[in-house]
Amino acid sequence: PPRIREYLPVPPSVMAAAQDEQPMLPGQLYITLVGGGNSTHCFAPLMASVGHRVAILTRRPEQWSDEVEVMNDDLAWLPMTKMSCKPYLITSDPAKCIPHSDIIFIAGVPIHHNPALLQQMKPHLPTNKKVYIGSVCAYGGFDWVAHRELDHCCDYSLFGTQLIPWCCGTLEYGKTGLIIGAKRMLRIATEGGDDKDGIKDLLRPILRQNLVDTDFLASALWPNNPSLHPPILYGLFKDWDGKSPFDPKDLPVAIYGEMTDSSAEATCALDVELVAITDGLKAAGWGNKDDFTFKTCVCENYLDQITDSTDTVTCIRTNLAFAKHKIPYQQVEGGVVPVIAHKFFETDLPFGLVTFKDIALMCNVATPMIDAIILWNQKLIEKEYLTEAGTLDGANIDECIVPSRMGFDLDYLTSGGASAEPAAKKMKA
Repeated sequence: PPRIREYLPVPPSVMAAAQDEQPMLPGQLYITLVGGGNSTHCFAPLMASVGHRVAILTRRPEQWSDEVEVMNDDLAWLPMTKMSCKPYLITSDPAKCIPHSDIIFIAGVPIHHNPALLQQMKPHLPTNKKVYIGSVCAYGGFDWVAHRELDHCCDYSLFGTQLIPWCCGTLEYGKTGLIIGAKRMLRIATEGGDDKDGIKDLLRPILRQNLVDTDFLASALWPNNPSLHPPILYGLFKDWDGKSPFDPKDLPVAIYGEMTDSSAEATCALDVELVAITDGLKAAGWGNKDDFTFKTCVCENYLDQITDSTDTVTCIRTNLAFAKHKIPYQQVEGGVVPVIAHKFFETDLPFGLVTFKDIALMCNVATPMIDAIILWNQKLIEKEYLTEAGTLDGANIDECIVPSRMGFDLDYLTSGGASAEPAAKKMKA
């Protein structure tokens, strides 16, 4: 069917009529990708390749090409080097795509934007059918945030991929994505962890991966970006004054492949603390049986792409899927400094480490490494979440995902992975 570009001067009535004139085919889904980041460039061709109608909701539709392609380096996952599509709609207006959607996938934006994005889509959600609303990374309390913002306004079913399906990037914005390495097994989070609405069956042909059930609490605590970026950067820059430039020759470029011994030490210490938190939840009655150690988790997803699986550190350093990810630096007089206005510093702290810390406090688990990283990171971004006294009531704490401040106690978290009752109802109680 013909595609419609929102930035052209087409009257809304004509736009709606044009969409209505294109009937959906049997089994075809209308999928809206929210955001224009790396994963959107990868998802769009995969979704279109199985016949679905793909819309992209982005702030910058005018920068997108009519044709979107993804290059694939992981031929063991998918034996083709390139896949392309022509999205049905590329728009900055949620009213033009959200009402038609069967699946809405927040895919190409850092998760700290989720609250605002959910608020923007709420008035336009379809009321005549169930709509699946998901996030490409289910950590950061996605279910808690979604219920808080949407307040059960329609018949929606929440889901998320526990991890991003691939290590990926963007070769040319709005045109070409890159899949470096796909996960061999991908957990899909749903409320209750049993996928009662069947989202896995809809995602499986698109993702071409082994999809396994999990719940949102497990996803919040699963080794992910907050388990890697903050400790690696802490190991590099914990003694930095926030101003003095570095000689670029003295710094690693690849965030994982060139991980220093100091970064490795911090990463392993955080790994031990995160496992202790999950053990504390299990001791309090959480029924999850998963092994949350980082080595187990990364081997589960990338074993055939890891050239040395001896320990946690070698699994990170030698993971081919991790190899092309770099630390962002900016040039300043006299050298370079790390880019602080980046998700590594601005997202992984309030939507990751602070959440870990709050649950640790509930479980009476000591977290000296997590504490040290929070105190260091929040100073760099000029925020206060954790106080020097060890309490999560700093001046900016309301920017964070803190389950205890959202009305959840330990009994609630352990009774079904925080999904035994809709979060919004619990917060109203």
